[in-house]
Amino acid sequence: MNSDEKVLIIAFPSAELVGAFAISYLVSQLQMEDIGELEFTKISPSYVIKKGEIYGPVRTYKKDNIYAILSTIPLNPISTYDLITKSIEFAKNNDIKKIIIPRGLEVDQNYKIEPVSYGLAANKISKSLLDKYNLPLIPNGAILGADASVISALKNFEIPSIILYTTCRMMLPDDDAIIKSIKTLTDIINVKVETEKFEERLEKINKENQKLIEQTKKYFENTSESAASVPPGVA
Repeated sequence: MNSDEKVLIIAFPSAELVGAFAISYLVSQLQMEDIGELEFTKISPSYVIKKGEIYGPVRTYKKDNIYAILSTIPLNPISTYDLITKSIEFAKNNDIKKIIIPRGLEVDQNYKIEPVSYGLAANKISKSLLDKYNLPLIPNGAILGADASVISALKNFEIPSIILYTTCRMMLPDDDAIIKSIKTLTDIINVKVETEKFEERLEKINKENQKLIEQTKKYFENTSESAASVPPGVA
C-alpha cells in the first residue's frame, strides 16, 4: 500500500469475534487516537459511561493514514447496512482510498488446518487487490445475514473495498484465527505490531468485552443464519 494512501478498517462482531478482536488489538498496539463516535441510527441500542462521559458503541480511530471504525455491539442485517453506508460517507469525507473489513469465516468443526485468510472483492474495482496482496479466493460458500448487508452496501461503491475472511473454529473467541487476521491485515496496511504477547492482551480484551461476548453468543444462538460459512472440507 502507498504510504500516503489512506485506508479504513471496519469491524463489528462476526463469527468467533475475529474482526472485532483483531481491530481492538490493533487499535491498542498502534495507540490509535479515538476521534469520535459514528452515529448510524437515530436511537443507539447502548452507551458506555467513562469518567462521567457518555460514549456511543461505534467508535472511530486514527493513526497517521490508518482509520478504523469499531462497533462493540452485534448488528442485525439492517443495522449493518446502515453502518456500512455511514462508513462510506466517513471514507468520502476523509479522502480514504481503500476499505478493508476483517470477518470470521466459520468452517466445519472437524477442520484441522491452520487458519487461512481469504479475500473477497466487494465490488468490481476491488478484484486487483486480491492479487496485489496475494489473498486466496474463497472457492465456494454462503454469505448470509449481516455479511450479505456489507456486500449490498459496498457493491456499487467506487472505492476499492475487500472483505478479509479468516477461517475460524466454533469457539468464542478463536485466538488462532484472530492472530492470523491481525498478521494478514498488518501486512496489507504495512504496519508492524507485536503478536507474541497477544494471549496476555487477549485476556484483558476478554475481560473488557465480556458483555460483548455474551451478546454475540446470544445473537448467533437466536438467529438461524450463519453470517458466513464454507462447506466441510473446503480450504
